[in-house]
Amino acid sequence: MPNQVQGEGCVAKPLATLDAAERAAWSGLVDRHSGNRYAFLSPVYADAVDAAGIPVTVLVFYRDGRSVAFMALQRRPDYAGRLGAYEPVGGVMSDYFGLVAEPGFQVDMPAAMRSCGVPVIAFTHLDEGQLQHGLSAEQPRIGLKTVIEEPTNEFWSRLRQSDKKFVNDTERRERKLVNDHGALRFELESSSPQEDLAWVVERKCAQYGRTARVNAPLFYRCNVDLLFHLLEAKSPQCRGVLSTLKVGDQFVAAHFGLRCHDVLHNWFPVYDPVFSSYSPGRILLRHIIEAIVGEGVRVMDRGEGDTPAKRDFANREHFYYRGLWSAGGLSAFPARSALSLIWRLG
Repeated sequence: MPNQVQGEGCVAKPLATLDAAERAAWSGLVDRHSGNRYAFLSPVYADAVDAAGIPVTVLVFYRDGRSVAFMALQRRPDYAGRLGAYEPVGGVMSDYFGLVAEPGFQVDMPAAMRSCGVPVIAFTHLDEGQLQHGLSAEQPRIGLKTVIEEPTNEFWSRLRQSDKKFVNDTERRERKLVNDHGALRFELESSSPQEDLAWVVERKCAQYGRTARVNAPLFYRCNVDLLFHLLEAKSPQCRGVLSTLKVGDQFVAAHFGLRCHDVLHNWFPVYDPVFSSYSPGRILLRHIIEAIVGEGVRVMDRGEGDTPAKRDFANREHFYYRGLWSAGGLSAFPARSALSLIWRLG
């Protein structure tokens, strides 16, 4: 990879080779600017991916000899990756992708990729806010959020006014669950996180099996290891939040998400099918929303996709984009050709 430039430019560096000033600059950009406050963009998340056994490469952008923007990547785990195709750090596990930079920072990505020796980047989950940096993208897809601008009791009252049927049905299902099975026990943050996360992984894999998903993320050891590394993360930029809903010692539902400052990413929800008639995921989400406001969370990000379940409690829409950036020329041709073949066969 090229040597670090002292003026302007871009350098691709293994995560472990970032110096203290570069790491401090990356962290500072996440802390200072709301557009960067997504756990998947943080150096803490990149550290967890690297610790799970997936080498992380960071594009570091320089202006006047200072590191002013960062983008974390990994090689794709397929033939295209061996030919130089990169993807967002964490791959299919990541719900956000893009630059960590000051508002208004502009970059010519093909030129930057040529200068740092990265032939191709294929990506998903580029948030619409990233377009301000001059990034090109296509295939917009809806993402949903729950933004809480008032105390929880007011949020629930306002929701009752706007969707009385939904609120009444949620409360009815919870009452029936209690009447049929006993008192519920909710924990915003699990008191037995290792054991409870193991249950989440087991149930999520069983769900993948029921829906005939062949290459589901948690079928791969490195992705499971990533979850357990993130469970231990305690940084305000990125820390795992494992919430559970139980009847006695029996799971009803659970959710493993990532928090970055006042944003909680809805990431891995799962429930016991035994309780499916009660809409357990919806009941758990209600309890999470009621609890997180007191913990300083103001946004629950529901991720990409527009389904009835994701619409539960959502009150904001935004767009994610997909695309491919190429450095151009002969260096990018093998990776682009391999990706084209993979997508046609897939």
